[in-house]
Amino acid sequence: MLTTSLSRAFKLGLAAVAVTSPTVAADASSCDFNTYEHMGNLSPYFQPSNTPPSLSSGAPPGCAVTKAFLVHRHGSRNPLSDEIGTIQNLAYYIGNESSLFSAPRAPVPDALAFLQEGWNSTFTTNDLSATGRQQLFDHGVAMRLKYPQLSASHVLAGDQDRVVESARWFMDGYYGRSANSSASLDLIAEDNKTVSWITPMDTCEKWTYGFGGALVSEWGKTYLPPIADRLNNLLADSFPTVNFTAAHVHGMLYACVYGTAVYGKDSSPWCPVFTRAEILDHEYEYDLLMRGAFGYGLPGDMGPVLGSLLVSNMTEFLMKKNKEGHDNLSLNFGHDTTLDLLLAALHLVEDSQFPATGPVDPNRAWRTARQVPFAAQMLFRGLDCAGGEQRIQMLLNEANFDLSPSGCESDKYGTCKMSDFTASDTVKAALAVTHGDARWRAVCSA
Repeated sequence: MLTTSLSRAFKLGLAAVAVTSPTVAADASSCDFNTYEHMGNLSPYFQPSNTPPSLSSGAPPGCAVTKAFLVHRHGSRNPLSDEIGTIQNLAYYIGNESSLFSAPRAPVPDALAFLQEGWNSTFTTNDLSATGRQQLFDHGVAMRLKYPQLSASHVLAGDQDRVVESARWFMDGYYGRSANSSASLDLIAEDNKTVSWITPMDTCEKWTYGFGGALVSEWGKTYLPPIADRLNNLLADSFPTVNFTAAHVHGMLYACVYGTAVYGKDSSPWCPVFTRAEILDHEYEYDLLMRGAFGYGLPGDMGPVLGSLLVSNMTEFLMKKNKEGHDNLSLNFGHDTTLDLLLAALHLVEDSQFPATGPVDPNRAWRTARQVPFAAQMLFRGLDCAGGEQRIQMLLNEANFDLSPSGCESDKYGTCKMSDFTASDTVKAALAVTHGDARWRAVCSA
């Protein structure tokens, strides 16, 4: 754990080493900090507390869940092709300097002692990990047990390997050995020709990943160099010519995150290297990236427009009258980006400021670790309540979520009357969007 590494540092007389991270300095006495809940959208799945804390869990008294629409992110995976190079760059440096690291001139700090044995990357690219497979299987089992009254004969997944495999593992958990005969797995292409609410940005000509990437680059110039300086100073006596760069530090942080995603918690030697403040700064990088490329950081009206396609599909399903023999559960599998765009379309987790150079607001609303960790689950529930009232409820990673920012009046469970939800200006605007219409063209046509 990260707090353990800090206590080791103090035993080695390293308390005087300056931590010049842009955020608040680490609190070595803190015992409640969980590194694995601060890895942004690359965090392993966890269930956060209700948002906001004032919400009550469960459904309102007198209400029963009669329909549900699930949007599920794929499980933990190996690095993407544009990420693994950063990790390999670090591995090349350590490998090329093996004579330096194998012969320390002074005792090596405990947290970095593994460098004496060398370190190399063993990651593949893109593939779902064993951890990811377990996440999806477990979620399928849990869904079956929690909602025995619901049924689905069709499953929809974006046609990308890790998404398809995630859907299959969920189906194995949900349907068991009869998965192949119990439901069809329908795939929708993820390309720039196919209209899809799972990857709507692919058919938006003006959209580019660079909207988020530019923010990450700017923030990296702020928070990575001080970490490199700290580590080089820490290792100067042991390895006099050590020269870890900001890019190497970025690789270390990725190695921590992906070591966890691929091999499980406490598997990566890199995680204990960093202070609490440095982990929090790295978490902000992921928030900047996802908000910039798939949320409120997109130019103009692009985020809400792209997310509106999911709002329409979800609302249409929940409002459709139940018929004998028809599905009352919709199972859909996509990406963290799918969920983020929905949040933007409904004006949920919205911040007034999100500066790319800091300072970092510890109370910011947009937190990808809580919103879209690996295997994230966004479940919209249709509730039949006493007196014939229809209500809608959103659970994000199994926690009740307040829908009132979308414009409807919510109760203490976060639910709204379905009629109020669909009548709110935010939802009406989302339901009015169709792919290729005037509003779509205004933000997407090149």
